[in-house]
Amino acid sequence: MNQSDANRLTANKNKQRKNKSMKNPKTTSVLVGLGLVLVLAYGYAQGNPSWTNSSTNTFINNTGRAVGGLHIQYNIGGFPALIVDQNPANTFADVQTKEGSDQVNLSSGTVAAGGSVQIFVSNFDEGPIRNIRTWWWTDGSGNVVGQTHRGCRNPDCTSP
Repeated sequence: MNQSDANRLTANKNKQRKNKSMKNPKTTSVLVGLGLVLVLAYGYAQGNPSWTNSSTNTFINNTGRAVGGLHIQYNIGGFPALIVDQNPANTFADVQTKEGSDQVNLSSGTVAAGGSVQIFVSNFDEGPIRNIRTWWWTDGSGNVVGQTHRGCRNPDCTSP
């Protein structure tokens, strides 16, 4: 075997190695996964998260008196299965949601006149939460305090 045959044999082995690595399913999976991560990260960096199944809003009590409940009706695409969190935590002791309902009822709490509570809602079913349809404050007996508001400007729901 002469030198040129040895060079051709080495070149063929290198070519086979190159082709083999590109056919490896693990390599392909890693590259596809990396591409997906990059696309999602780019969308998030542009202010376009890949899902819109949550909403965070601050409700300011401008009724002039303390309130004991907050009621919110959302506009949701798909099936509603809502999970609710509040800040400050435990502002309302009773948080009611019902699977299939677009309404959240919070009661057994107090928000002082001029005070506020931040409500975070996530749709477990991942249907998009488009906006808030209506919301209103109630007193400790469930009577409406102030007016029923239609919609709100995100993230401050003092007025529509």
